[in-house]
Amino acid sequence: MRWITAATTLAAMTYAAPAHADTRLWLASLNYQSTELVVPVIAVRSSDDRGHEWNAWLTGWTLGADWSVARTPRRRWRVELRVTPINANSSNYIYVDGRRDPSAEFSAASFESTAGIELAHTPRWTGRYRGIVLYERVRGIPNVDVEKFWDHPFVGAETVHRYSRVRSETRLGSRWEGVKAEGAAQVYTGDHTWSRFRGSVGAGARAGPVFLSGRAAAFTGQSLNTVSAFLLGGSWDLAVPELLAGYRYAEFRVVRAGTLRAGADVRLHGAWEIGVRGAYLSAPDLNRRGMAVQLMTIWKGAVVDGGVAWPDASTSRGQRRPVVFATITAALVGR
Repeated sequence: MRWITAATTLAAMTYAAPAHADTRLWLASLNYQSTELVVPVIAVRSSDDRGHEWNAWLTGWTLGADWSVARTPRRRWRVELRVTPINANSSNYIYVDGRRDPSAEFSAASFESTAGIELAHTPRWTGRYRGIVLYERVRGIPNVDVEKFWDHPFVGAETVHRYSRVRSETRLGSRWEGVKAEGAAQVYTGDHTWSRFRGSVGAGARAGPVFLSGRAAAFTGQSLNTVSAFLLGGSWDLAVPELLAGYRYAEFRVVRAGTLRAGADVRLHGAWEIGVRGAYLSAPDLNRRGMAVQLMTIWKGAVVDGGVAWPDASTSRGQRRPVVFATITAALVGR
């Protein structure tokens, strides 16, 4: 259900995958955020010359797997299963005014199964259409009405459209020269009807040793609550619209918001680069700005970056500590 889980893993694997068939790609990543959050990622992708492909991954507490087959060069059928046995929807990290609030935390598990079709409408435009069965087991949430909301499973439909016009991509797909855009919609029904919509666009360009990038995203939905709200925040340098430099992962739970992000990277020597990031969040009764400074390099084939992020004191409530973050990611291709 959360865009950040399998999306990050599979996007990186897709960008790094070789063109020939009968391949297997392994990916491992470790993501740290001060003072106590560590997110491991382990994933494998396998494909053959008959158009069959399967993926399996572990991202934090989420286990996922999918299988797909290409019926034509432009059409692929895919089924997917995702299970989060504990701490689904970041239920163990609830923030109020920038501080964790243990009294607001709750227990949650999630089961999601999907099936559908992926179409290459044009060389640059792809669309995904699928049905969804979703069950969220929610216990101990302070709002009793929210807990009752999730007593039974939901069925729904999702469509995701992506447009890509890029010249090159680096750092396992987290940075690109050109333009990418994506729009997604989910509608669910059961005891209640609710929906989520998201749109994002990102662009990047290189000028000598300097790489400039900018991204924007918008989020909205109907009948959302603590469990289904959009989770925004996080300073990792990943191609995920929900991340927001200067803040912790899932620090904000919002039903409607817009974000702007900008970055500049300068090559220092060899594979070493230094970068700065700025971010802005606008939501009902909420406006936040943040920034980050980070170092990046490639060490023995692994992409490594880390840095320090902090919020703008003029838009944040209370005293805030800087956020230290780091990521190391490596991929291995076999036959």
